[in-house]
Amino acid sequence: MIREILFVHHSHTDIGYTHPQPVVMELHRRFIDEALDIADDTADFDDESRFRWTCEVTGVTMDWWNRASNGDRDRFLAAVRRGQFEVAGMQWHMTPLMDHSMALDVLKPIQFFRDLGIPVRSAMNTDVNGLPWGMVDALLDHGISGISMAINEHFGHALRPWPRAFRWQSPAGREIIAYNGFIYGVTSDRGMRVPVDFDEALVRVPQWAKSWEERGYPHPFLMMQITNIRYHDNGAPQRALPEFIRRFNATDPAVRLRFVTISEFFDRLRDEPLDTLPLMRGDWTDWWNFGAGSTAQETRQALQGQRDLAAAEGLRAFVPGATLKREDELFEAARRALGLYAEHTWGADRSINQPFSPETRTQQLLKLALAPEGASIARMLRRDGLERLAGEIGGEEPRLLVYNPHPFAVRQSVKLPLLPPVGGVSEVRDGFGIEAIVPHGPSSHRVQRQDVIFSDLPDRHAIWTEPFELPALGYLSVSAASVRAAASPTADSMVLSNGRLRAEIDPAGGLTSLTLDGIDYVGKAEGVTFGVPVLERPEGGTREAIFDRVDVEAAEWNKSWHTDWSAVREAGKVSEDAEAITGQGRAEIRQSFTFSTGDRVTVVWRLVADQAALECEAIVDKAPLASPHGIYLPLPVRLAGAWHCDYETAGANVRLDDEQLPFASRHYITTQRYIRIADGNADLTVATPDAPLWQVGGFTFGRWREPDGSVVRPAPILNAWLTNNYWSTNFQADQGGRFSFRFTLLPGSGRPLGAAVQAALAYTQPLAAHVYAERGPLAAERGQLLDIDAGPLMLTRLEPADGGVALTFLNPDDQATEARIRAGRMAPAAAKRTSLSGAVIEDVAVANGELRFTVGPRAWTRVVVTS
Repeated sequence: MIREILFVHHSHTDIGYTHPQPVVMELHRRFIDEALDIADDTADFDDESRFRWTCEVTGVTMDWWNRASNGDRDRFLAAVRRGQFEVAGMQWHMTPLMDHSMALDVLKPIQFFRDLGIPVRSAMNTDVNGLPWGMVDALLDHGISGISMAINEHFGHALRPWPRAFRWQSPAGREIIAYNGFIYGVTSDRGMRVPVDFDEALVRVPQWAKSWEERGYPHPFLMMQITNIRYHDNGAPQRALPEFIRRFNATDPAVRLRFVTISEFFDRLRDEPLDTLPLMRGDWTDWWNFGAGSTAQETRQALQGQRDLAAAEGLRAFVPGATLKREDELFEAARRALGLYAEHTWGADRSINQPFSPETRTQQLLKLALAPEGASIARMLRRDGLERLAGEIGGEEPRLLVYNPHPFAVRQSVKLPLLPPVGGVSEVRDGFGIEAIVPHGPSSHRVQRQDVIFSDLPDRHAIWTEPFELPALGYLSVSAASVRAAASPTADSMVLSNGRLRAEIDPAGGLTSLTLDGIDYVGKAEGVTFGVPVLERPEGGTREAIFDRVDVEAAEWNKSWHTDWSAVREAGKVSEDAEAITGQGRAEIRQSFTFSTGDRVTVVWRLVADQAALECEAIVDKAPLASPHGIYLPLPVRLAGAWHCDYETAGANVRLDDEQLPFASRHYITTQRYIRIADGNADLTVATPDAPLWQVGGFTFGRWREPDGSVVRPAPILNAWLTNNYWSTNFQADQGGRFSFRFTLLPGSGRPLGAAVQAALAYTQPLAAHVYAERGPLAAERGQLLDIDAGPLMLTRLEPADGGVALTFLNPDDQATEARIRAGRMAPAAAKRTSLSGAVIEDVAVANGELRFTVGPRAWTRVVVTS
């Protein structure tokens, strides 16, 4: 029987929503000040009613610390020692937009607090409806043994059973205690009337406890995350709560109330019988992140910024110790901006019902600015890293540097600006509006435009080069004037061909075939055509047709879903004859589609050189419509038998359905860089750098079923969800303008998962190019940082560390993989395996400049190599 209600008191941190973002940061400084006052005032209360405060995220807590007086810092540490204050381990409440590196970055502040003597042992990801599977290993490696998710079921769903603690098993088989809990705040003040109405609470508290006992809740205590009775988000601590609890317990109730910190709660759970903590394995796929489709352009920028930042950090490993003093600050600025974009709050609480209000606009601008801020700094740092490497390689005449950031060999054409000195071009073409890449002058001037030129390169001013072939972490320097465009594929009679891949385009819209080695990968499905965009709207034109208004008095807000909602779908109409363009190393066919809303989508199919890859670009000209709608690009695939789908989340490859927790989101998913659909004989893997949202098997949003959230998938369809504004709060209602989504379609026959993933990663993060000159004698045209043979392993991070380099590998396969590293520019002399946080686990033997180590099935590990 439930004998205690445990209250974990905190302020829920929304970076925005209730106030503009800078104001939120100041409010949380004040909340910590207030919580310290209440903690001091109640230090002599009995243990049950003594005020306790959990700082929900490290981001605002560190912000407070950096501004606090020494006296207040001492008070904070004293409250920690008394057990009245605790710091939880996540930097912000994160969405699955965070990549592998960001999943570790959001845990870095933990060490700052531990160095102060604050034992950070638990974490909270409040409000959000999921957490990437790899976070289990990341949390454990950072010394976090419990993760609490206070699920907000508005347009979402908690796992089942609920509420319930369980042992969440990582992809590699390790376990963390997770709590799948109630939404913070409202369940306490509405469900139990704590601390709203004392007399009513005396009645409601035992009723609340009994209701969950009857549903099978197994523990003698029930934890509630409680915020503020009037402002559940960004709310102040409740000064009245300690006295309310003391007075309540003085009545000697059957169910008592108690303050606890989040770690005290997890300590209680660890003392419970093991059979009350079921073992559950799979991805906690998020339900909420479909809102990222309401700001598609900025989401695209943020994802590119994460990849550029990872590349920039890896390039620092090539030339250790040569960075400017302020470079670390720039890396941190990029990480902060990109991290805050991936944080779960998008905008104002009135963003949908008052889309044109000044408050909506203010918060929208502040949020959206984070993506270009972080991305622009990241691409500059990447450019600087390439220039620094160029300085090591040398070369006086203008040269082209090509770099492979992957732990596997890549053969690929590179898209370059057709500007002097590339390809021997002597003049800038009319209308380009910029100077040659390598003018005479100081080095800062030589390189300062390349991040702009390469990132915003119109096709009409580009060439696609003859393919370069580079080994793992390899580079090549060639004369810029010697670079030539590849032999162009053909675009004839609505057919693209390069001798390996053949794509036939239907004049009425879409692809009719995509053939590689005699196998056609274009399938047919009812209501969709491969590559013909679709506009979707709820019948009746309201968001409530999908998810109704919640009954805040009820516990299960998921009852507001209309899983049988009626949709009106409109296939795009071809608006003009297709345009074929051939030359400069590529061939493409463009089709334009229009919708009754005024929205327009141009789909570009492109072959480059002899690559067995079909590029697809969906260019959306979006009308700023606030009524609910979504735009898709369906890709039905021809597969013969039972099929499955894989996608990427931070720290893991996930098999859809088979590797998801009960009631994790199956009706749509967020992927990082690729999505793959396959049967036993063939697969279509899609590199998707710009479009993270996908529905698999059809139009499945909101169409889940009891008892586990499963979805009917009538056909093997990868349905790219380009844009939507279905959310009823927080996200943007009326995005408009032009934005594009790039895809690379990579058909394959009989290849293993690891090979398909590597093929996609090479296009999501293609070979990097940089033009330079006047760097002294040429030292070597070719080289590698390290000679790596890592099989299917993914290199999720490369960074300078301990006077050498650290390589973080993720094994997507179910079999252990042995990796081998030999000398390149760097000659290994010593190596060690560490945790993801950098704690040394074991030495790795190095013999004759070579080291070998094994990465277990689905494991995520880090190796530090020094010379």
